[in-house]
Amino acid sequence: MNLSLVLAVLFGILVFGCSSDAPSPVKPASNIDATVDVRLKEEKPSQPTSIPSPTNTLPPKPANTGVPQATNTPTPILQPMVRGQKDSAIEVTVYNSEKAWPGTTLLSDLHDVGSPRVIEVNMLGEVTWQYVLAEDFKQYTNPGLDVERLANGNTLLVMPGKGIVEVSSEGDVVWSHMDENVSHDADRLANGNTLYAFGDNDGLEDAQAKEVTPNGELVWQWYAKDYFNKEPYVSLSRNGWTHTNAVERLENGNTLVSPRNFSLLAEVDSNGLLVRTIGEGLLDDAHDPGFLSNGNILVSNQVKLHEALEFDPDTNEIVWRFVPPYQQIGSSFGINFVDGEPVKMPIPYLMPIRDVDSLPNGNVLITGYPFIIEVTRDGEIVWQLQYSNMESVIEGRSGSNKGPSYGFYKAQRISVDP
Repeated sequence: MNLSLVLAVLFGILVFGCSSDAPSPVKPASNIDATVDVRLKEEKPSQPTSIPSPTNTLPPKPANTGVPQATNTPTPILQPMVRGQKDSAIEVTVYNSEKAWPGTTLLSDLHDVGSPRVIEVNMLGEVTWQYVLAEDFKQYTNPGLDVERLANGNTLLVMPGKGIVEVSSEGDVVWSHMDENVSHDADRLANGNTLYAFGDNDGLEDAQAKEVTPNGELVWQWYAKDYFNKEPYVSLSRNGWTHTNAVERLENGNTLVSPRNFSLLAEVDSNGLLVRTIGEGLLDDAHDPGFLSNGNILVSNQVKLHEALEFDPDTNEIVWRFVPPYQQIGSSFGINFVDGEPVKMPIPYLMPIRDVDSLPNGNVLITGYPFIIEVTRDGEIVWQLQYSNMESVIEGRSGSNKGPSYGFYKAQRISVDP
């Protein structure tokens, strides 16, 4: 047992979970040593399709990108691991404590459509906190829940087709903004306002990005029709006209918008004027784009084999890409059949990838349909969380996309406080 796991055992603490009904305690796992030994399976590092990133050799980006230049990779300060309760629905099958960025992971878990929830897990996959959606919210999970831990310790949750709620650690809704066309991304801004994507079955006359105050007052919005009311865009329609799925406020005050159906990104200024389009000819159903400190963009690119992609927004040059080893990951579930018939690869049931996040040490956290992985820039999987029962995941994935969403959707690694 390595040093970090020994520290985790010696200094483990009890954390309380909660649901939408009432907070309930999360008990520490019994026989901690046995739990650690069983859950951390020894696995050979993967060798996925990967192009090492020359990020450190890139020239400085122009000032108009609105992002700071890259800094040295921080060294994590080792802290005792927060302990939680073992959950039979999930398991960690890969954990390299020397290479993974430590902390907890906040994620939406939709495998049980009768009890969709948001959970926080430690590096061993133990649940340290959970929020089970209230009865009025349970049907609003498609195409997926966005979750974000706020600076005040609360959790911001987007329910597509319903609205946005802020939930306390005790499971109480302390703020809400209802909007039936909210899609699946919202960010709490530094000024206390909330920026969100308006793309769930949006129409030509709708605004695709909105900003509201804590009182719900609309103070900013952006209309795609002002620039894209022309071919080939105007005739598109799939889950809405643009199906805008992500927004991000940049440091220069501009806003990055992802109109999924257009297969590009749009940067717009505070007056709603289009500054530039990004990624044309490169992106396909982009999800979760975000600027990195070096001025590049990291995004989930949903081509035939969904991939994580880093590219230069000025040139479309691919700096780094990672195609998860789907066959290897599928084998880790031990399921190689659909409806009783054997298949060579269960790839269709492992996709899509809908969330990619850059971690402080340069690793990337990737959320797939039945798995969440952390990979190094050399393509090594150093942490993998997955469902324990792949049969139920396949059954859900085979269902109609018009109903509730299944599987994982988005995840956020929360660093351990020094």
